[in-house]
Amino acid sequence: MVESRDPGPSLRAAPFGTGVQKVVRLLSARQRSQIGNMATCVRVPARTLVCREGASAHAVFIVETGAAKMFRDLPSGKRRVTAFLFPDDVCGLAQHGQYVDTVQTITPVTLYRIPVATLADIFRRDPELAVHFLCKVTHELRGSLQHTVTVARRDAVGRVTMFLRMLEQNDIRAGSRIWTPMSRSDVASYLGLSLEAVSRALGSLHRSRIIALEGRHEIQIVDRLRFERMAAAL
Repeated sequence: MVESRDPGPSLRAAPFGTGVQKVVRLLSARQRSQIGNMATCVRVPARTLVCREGASAHAVFIVETGAAKMFRDLPSGKRRVTAFLFPDDVCGLAQHGQYVDTVQTITPVTLYRIPVATLADIFRRDPELAVHFLCKVTHELRGSLQHTVTVARRDAVGRVTMFLRMLEQNDIRAGSRIWTPMSRSDVASYLGLSLEAVSRALGSLHRSRIIALEGRHEIQIVDRLRFERMAAAL
C-alpha cells in the first residue's frame, strides 16, 4: 500500500428527512477535511486484500476511487460475493472486534483508513457527522434487502437487470451508462447464478436491444422503459 494525501473522504447515500430519494454525497467540505486529517489515505493495487474475515478489526475504510468486492469463504470451500464497493462506500465494519467480510480490490483503489477508536471519538464530538454515517449504514441495509429480493427472482434475466439497475441507482453520475468493473464470475456469485446464466442473461438483454455492451466494463441502457419494466417485474 502506498500512502498519499487527499482533501478527505465523503459518503454516498440518500439523506434522512429531506424528501430527497436519490443518492447524493453527504459530507460538507469541513467534515471531509476533519476525517481526512484523522485518517490515512492509501492507494492499493488491483486484486489486493484490504481486510480479511475474522482478523482483528482496528480500522474502518472509506473508498475514495476505484472498486472493490466483499466476500465470505463458506465452509463448503465456495466463495460468496456479498457486496461491491465504489467511491464513498464504507467497509471494514466488525462484529465482536473481528472483520465480518473479506474486502479485495477489483481495480486500483484509493481509500481512507480510519482507526475505530478515532472514529468513535469523532462521533461523540460531532453528532451531525454521526447522523451522516447512520444514513450510510441505513443505505447499505436497504441495499442488502434489495439483494435478498433480487436473488429471490427465478429468472436470471430479471436478476441481472435488477443488479444493473442497482449499480445505476448507486452511481451519482448522470447518464445511462453503467460501470461494471467486476468480473462476470463475481456477478454470478453475488446473484447466486452460474457464470453461464449471467452470460446468457446479458446476451438476451443485448439481443432484445434493451442494453448495449460497451466494451468489457460498461453497459449502455438503450430502451429505458423496457429496462425499468424488467427490473420492476417480480
